[in-house]
Amino acid sequence: RLAMDGLTATQQKLLDAGRAEFLEKGFKSASLRNIVKQAGFTLGAFYGYYPDKASLFEALAEPAAGELVDMFRQAQDAHFDLLPKGETVKSRALSTRYLSAFLDFIYKNFDAFKLIVCCADGTNYEGYLHRLVEIEVDRTEQYYAILRESGKARGEVSREVHHMLTSAYFDAVFETVRHNMPIERAKEHIAQLSTFFNCGWDGLIKIL
Repeated sequence: RLAMDGLTATQQKLLDAGRAEFLEKGFKSASLRNIVKQAGFTLGAFYGYYPDKASLFEALAEPAAGELVDMFRQAQDAHFDLLPKGETVKSRALSTRYLSAFLDFIYKNFDAFKLIVCCADGTNYEGYLHRLVEIEVDRTEQYYAILRESGKARGEVSREVHHMLTSAYFDAVFETVRHNMPIERAKEHIAQLSTFFNCGWDGLIKIL
């Protein structure tokens, strides 16, 4: 018997029980036996779907985590699309619009990102935010290099400082998840963060 999204009813119950256990205790302290008990099944039934506790966590986190990375890469590509149009001056505003779209997506998948941000120690997702930062820094460094070569940017920032600022920005954005902010309040905070960081970047690297 299938539940939503092509999952069996058993699989859905295991996911629901796992989500509750991971959110309450974090991955490391979560009990697989308790997850199975709360779902109303045996360990044998669990192993028919997932080889271990980490795989269950991944099943809960990866769909949203992977899609956000894809969205993030598309946003990076959109900045490069400004180059042939001669519209690079719109870069900061474009970043702000994409950030708003990211926030909407995060809140539509709030439990998944709560798991990733707050409960992922001991899993492959404990470095998730760092991976996003690395993508941002790598692509933005490439973008700035092209802008400088074409006379469309002034200013220089070391990669180390770039990484520090980007890490601070991403960490601040995901504070909305850590503190369970209502989405309207989160949007207000993100708007202020965007203004603050955009002004700071304009002071360091001016896009013309």
